[in-house]
Amino acid sequence: MKYFLAGMMALLAVSCVVPEEWHVQYDKSIVPGPVTDVEVENVNGGAIISYTFPSDVDKKDMLGAKVVYSLTTDGELMERWTSAEKDTIVLEGYGDTETRFVTVYTVHKNGNVSEGVAALIKPLTPPIFLIRETMKAAATFGGVQITWDNPLRKDMGIGLYAEDSITHEMVLFDKYFSNGIDGKITFRYFEPEEQNFRIEMFDRWQNYAQPLETTLTPLEEVDIESMDERNIPIWTLFDDGRVSAAVSALRFLYRCDIHDDPYDPAFAHYSFANACDWENRGTASIWFPGINATREWYVPGAGNGMLPYPLYVTMDMGREAVYSRVWYLPFARTPNFSGDLPVEFDIWGTNNPKTIEEVECPYGIYPKGSREANQAYWSSWEFTNGTDAWKNDGWVKFASCKYLLSDGTNRWYDGLVLSPEDLAQYTSLGYYFDFDLGVTESFRYLRWEIHSVSSDARRLRLHSLRFWGSYVD
Repeated sequence: MKYFLAGMMALLAVSCVVPEEWHVQYDKSIVPGPVTDVEVENVNGGAIISYTFPSDVDKKDMLGAKVVYSLTTDGELMERWTSAEKDTIVLEGYGDTETRFVTVYTVHKNGNVSEGVAALIKPLTPPIFLIRETMKAAATFGGVQITWDNPLRKDMGIGLYAEDSITHEMVLFDKYFSNGIDGKITFRYFEPEEQNFRIEMFDRWQNYAQPLETTLTPLEEVDIESMDERNIPIWTLFDDGRVSAAVSALRFLYRCDIHDDPYDPAFAHYSFANACDWENRGTASIWFPGINATREWYVPGAGNGMLPYPLYVTMDMGREAVYSRVWYLPFARTPNFSGDLPVEFDIWGTNNPKTIEEVECPYGIYPKGSREANQAYWSSWEFTNGTDAWKNDGWVKFASCKYLLSDGTNRWYDGLVLSPEDLAQYTSLGYYFDFDLGVTESFRYLRWEIHSVSSDARRLRLHSLRFWGSYVD
């Protein structure tokens, strides 16, 4: 132990550097001159102050500049600093558009401060007020859905207040924070009865916009059951024997679906059943369809290139339901957001999908029920002569979903930086998508039409999948 401690002390002696004591090194009699050429650019909620450092002191001897200001007329004085390497200071956090003075100083490394130079600023409309103008609230399944636009990507928060049924006071239900460009949040777990709500929007400096008072009636919502009482999946990939008795392990190729690979034992534990069991999910339990998703796998002789978009997955949910939203937890691989998750997709529903034997060729060329006829019917892929004719045969699109990171992108790329909000969704919270409230039909069969995933792999990897809505029976 004594040798270990001695080694640690030696390491610390080598690695630690004593901070430079500028106030000792520099002549205390030197007082820097004031800044010159001060200019102001007023921006939403603040101002950008630019200036020129004095020429009477070597710039390398300057610590930097600071602006002394207050967010309100009689508020606390604050300071905003920047180094001598920059010639601008950004002020933000103002909750009004009043004209006011701020004072700019230069600071020498000896600690001395110059005379102040006053600058007149007049902030433009604070961002939180601009965001408030775009805010909308609507009743949704199980709660209240709020949307807004935040093109400046400013940190903001939303508080939902609900009326207490006994005291009739407005009580805070929950808060949500975001800096995403396209904002949307749904506050859930409300009874399906008429209620009064108040929605407050605020920024990090506690500037509050005008509250929105509204009366809404949330819709009833339940879990769409994915497992039965014996813990056997209710949901299956379509055409596993429930619809057609003539089942082949390769029938999914006829429908152009990405699917569990029936011939690769190494991937048997990546089946769709894993996605159904969201309550008992584990880090190693994932759904990984489309292992061999290449052109050659679907059409012999088509080459080994990747499948084109869209990717298709067809599901039998076992029972008719009206759908309100979907949630999935992605496979959180490294680098972050590279885990092959769907970021842009449509979901279609029907109660009468055609079996493979029933499909006729859209061109009238190939035999009824043939692979060629089905692939032309079930896809839009050029190399299968696809027509997407299935969309005109009783299927209804009830969801058009697009996920965007807080910076407005939806693809992984080298050097991608995720915000805390983005990272939390990717690693633990998962992704929620609300569906079109105007579609009230019930469906048993769903088809995902996936237009983009987060990586270049054109495949899916999900830990868990969950749907909500209501049953009609």
